[in-house]
Amino acid sequence: MEPTEESGNEQPTPSGVGGVSELPLFPLELVLFPNMLLPLHIFEERYKEMVDRCIRESIPFGVVLISEGQSVGGKADTFRIGCTARIARVERMPDDRLMIEVVGEQRFRILDQHEALPYRTGLTEALHDAPAADAGSVAALAGDVQRLLRDFLSRQLALLGHSVGRFELPDEPEELSFTAACVLPLENEEKQALLEDTDTAARLSVEREVLMREVTRLRRAAEAMDTVAASSLDPEDDEITASDETVEIVFTPVRTDRFSDYLCEN
Repeated sequence: MEPTEESGNEQPTPSGVGGVSELPLFPLELVLFPNMLLPLHIFEERYKEMVDRCIRESIPFGVVLISEGQSVGGKADTFRIGCTARIARVERMPDDRLMIEVVGEQRFRILDQHEALPYRTGLTEALHDAPAADAGSVAALAGDVQRLLRDFLSRQLALLGHSVGRFELPDEPEELSFTAACVLPLENEEKQALLEDTDTAARLSVEREVLMREVTRLRRAAEAMDTVAASSLDPEDDEITASDETVEIVFTPVRTDRFSDYLCEN
């Protein structure tokens, strides 16, 4: 992963010229993935101007992870690979702040950056996964990840006290790999590595290993909680008898683009 270096104040090239596109860039301390839903609080004037432009011209902006510096005020260096964000909802607050919700769409690579406008822009090209050499092995990996991800989500939500849900997970391997990347408890640089990888099988393999580790951790946490609960029972209490009542489990589908709402932030 190589951070970008800022350019001078050259004027941005119009979108589409020479096979590249010009995008407004939003450096953040998080990684955005395709299909990921992300709420953002916009309060800096330069980014309010950027959002207004995106709404007016119906264009996305690019979210890029900060490698050095900070997102508020001043300048920040970023990684070269990011993801476009399409604005799905806007709420204008009385004090002129903006609350927006964006959806990740397409990965991109930054070719050059410019500082001619109040906000940073960049010349970018789309980034795609390479065709799978062995579709059968990728499908098998995807099946493992889907099973483990469902187990992980169920256990995680149960520990948080939420109803166990029936998760509508993608079947397509690349889309599934981005869904897993959204919710796994990884550091930003680990998530960035997943974003940058153009090998679907390699990304799924990493996620399978992480999920196996996390499912084991969650299982042990649940067992520890059960042990503590059992040891806290007073043996002199009245006898506890089994109930004939059936406990109904409510299955609440969790949308792919809302996983981050249920589990963890980047």
